[in-house]
Parts: sequence; structure tokens; C-alpha cells
Amino acid sequence: MKLYRIHITHMDDPLQNQRLLELVSPKRREKVIRYRMPDDRKRSLGAGIILREILHENGLNESDLRYSENEKPVADSVFFNVSHAGDYVVGVSSDCEVGCDIEKIRKAPMEIAKRHFRATESTYIDASTDRDKAFFTLWTLKESYMKMTGKGMSLPLDAFEIVCTTDGFVLGKSPEKPCFFQTMEFDGHIFSVSNEADFVITEADFEDLPVEEML
Repeated sequence: MKLYRIHITHMDDPLQNQRLLELVSPKRREKVIRYRMPDDRKRSLGAGIILREILHENGLNESDLRYSENEKPVADSVFFNVSHAGDYVVGVSSDCEVGCDIEKIRKAPMEIAKRHFRATESTYIDASTDRDKAFFTLWTLKESYMKMTGKGMSLPLDAFEIVCTTDGFVLGKSPEKPCFFQTMEFDGHIFSVSNEADFVITEADFEDLPVEEML
């Protein structure tokens, strides 16, 4: 498994430095410039750069991509996923089905947990000393799993259960694929990965991509 990361505060706005747009495909460029806010443009550009990096490392390019029924990009010989939020764009590649998600810790929308999380998950949040962190830990774990299955948001949040144990988080009841979880916190963000095979990651495993040096 490989992890990739871009810190967007170290990037220029692609509309102010259009050489950055040359780092991604024409299709991605169109997507980037549709965003109104500079940080949204940076996140979209960063996602395209990480996707390109993963594909190139596996002897592929964007013309090799296919899309599932839920618009998840897939390619032969490599499994991957990309996510972005707050100050970061992150990506992961693996030799089996994988999903990832990142969120910046902020005031959590607890009504979502009350409406859509399992009772055990809500209990975990309520018992936590930092309820906002607990919410986004579960949220990123759930999002990463939904992405790993390929179903995305078409898989209801309460269709499966994330269980906190003394050894970490595990998948409880689920109609979908089994998986293993890892989650970490850095710089006020929560990052989680779901993978079909057991794995171990740390923040030191990230490859921080120097965007400006790619020009």
C-alpha cells in the first residue's frame, strides 16, 4: 500500500498560475476551473495530480480509466482512491479493493449521527471526551468503506456498523465486503483507510508530493 499527500496551502491558485493546469489532463482542467473558490480549485487539481501519479507508477494513464456504475474510477492492475478536505488532498493505492477519506476536525453535525449512525456508533461518540473528533473518525471510516465497496453514498450509513475495540476499529454487521481499517490524525485532520486485506500505516508512510517542483 502507498499513501500520497498534497498540502494545498503550498500551492498557487491554478487560475493565477496556469502552468499548474498542465500537470493534469484536459478533462481534469475543465473540472478545476469550474470551481469558484481558489481552495476548491487547488483540491481538485491536487486530486488530479495524485491520480496521475498513481497511474504513472503503474504504467497507466487516464485513458486506461474506466468508471463503475457509481462513477468510481477503476483501472487494471491497481486499486486506488483519492479524497480531499480542509488543507489536504490524499490518495492511496493498493493491490486489493481500497477506499480512503479525510476530513478536517470541526464542529460536527451530530444530527447526522443521531439519524443515520448505528446505536453503538452514537454511543461511542457520546462517551468520547472529544465528540467532534469521534464523529469525524467514524465518518471517515464509514466513507472509506463505502468507497471501497464501490457503492459510495448509495450504501446507506446505517447499512453497516463500525465497532471500536481495544485493538482499533473493526467492521461489524455489514451486507457488503469484509475489510480492515486504519485511521490517524494529523494537523487537525482525520484520515481513514479501508482495505480488503490487513495492513498497517503511519503518517511517515505518506509521500508528500512537491507540486511546485513538478512544473
